[in-house]
Amino acid sequence: MTGSLSGVAPEARGARAYAQQLARVSYSSLIDAWMLGGHQDAARECAALAVRQGVWAHPMQRAKDHIAGLTARPLHEPAGFWFTGYLEEQFPQIRDEILGVLDTPADPVRPTLEDGWLTSQGDWLQAHLFRGGQWQQDACAQFPLTTAILREIPEVTTLSPGVIMISRLTPGTRIMAHCGPTNAVLRVHLPVKVPPGVSIRVADEVLTWTEGKCLIFDDSFEHEVWHEGTQDRIVLIIDMPHPELGDSQRAGLLRRRPGPEELITAFMRDRGVASITSQDGVLALRPDGATRSLLTMYLDGAGVVAADLSDGRVAWERRDGEPPAGGG
Repeated sequence: MTGSLSGVAPEARGARAYAQQLARVSYSSLIDAWMLGGHQDAARECAALAVRQGVWAHPMQRAKDHIAGLTARPLHEPAGFWFTGYLEEQFPQIRDEILGVLDTPADPVRPTLEDGWLTSQGDWLQAHLFRGGQWQQDACAQFPLTTAILREIPEVTTLSPGVIMISRLTPGTRIMAHCGPTNAVLRVHLPVKVPPGVSIRVADEVLTWTEGKCLIFDDSFEHEVWHEGTQDRIVLIIDMPHPELGDSQRAGLLRRRPGPEELITAFMRDRGVASITSQDGVLALRPDGATRSLLTMYLDGAGVVAADLSDGRVAWERRDGEPPAGGG
């Protein structure tokens, strides 16, 4: 498998590109599984094999959605982007507003739901101000000054396929080594509170943050964070498109930017859910036909009519009211 499609017949290019995309997704999942299990050597071997097979060009840069031709550099110089100076000038106001809201009844920062699998220990909390091309009104209402400042930067809002969020790490938190999903997005960190003992590794470089000074990196390169300090670390995270994207590539990213409806649809498709309803705080999910048949087969085989999973343990209800042997 080669990373270039030049010289390939048009009818074969679609199949080759599909195979490359499938390989990137499969390798990414396998590498993440090894990392999650603490087997970094095995993860490195997988990444090296993927490079030898032409899946990626660099074992540390493993985007599932890869756009060819973009400069691949783990760290980018903040001075190369006009808005970093603007953000740093406005930093005292941003810092004071964010710190003034955190730990109050209005604090919207909550434990992450989508990225929680990356934290083997500690707590990673987030509040999204912008995602899916939309301002998140409830969170933005708590940070009106910060939101107004960010609205002046089209690169990170109307032209961005990514997110803006407040990220909070508690002492002892470890975010495992991982790669972002695409090389078409750069990630900006504006550090709000940086106590001693926190570090980030991007590819082969280990750094720390400086409060009020932007750090820009390509998060399709492997990166990880560890917090060995005693106070929370707080960063404003801002995504922007890679500056070398062409107009058509940028427009394509924005078209594919998932909104709330697309996220719900993807969740349902991935998990075999036919319908979801929410009423009076009660969420009900109905499985699709295939999932229903599979679960029915499992329940019948186990001789149970109900199962409840809580804190890693399962409570079973058998047809005769007795828990099945070997359960939980």
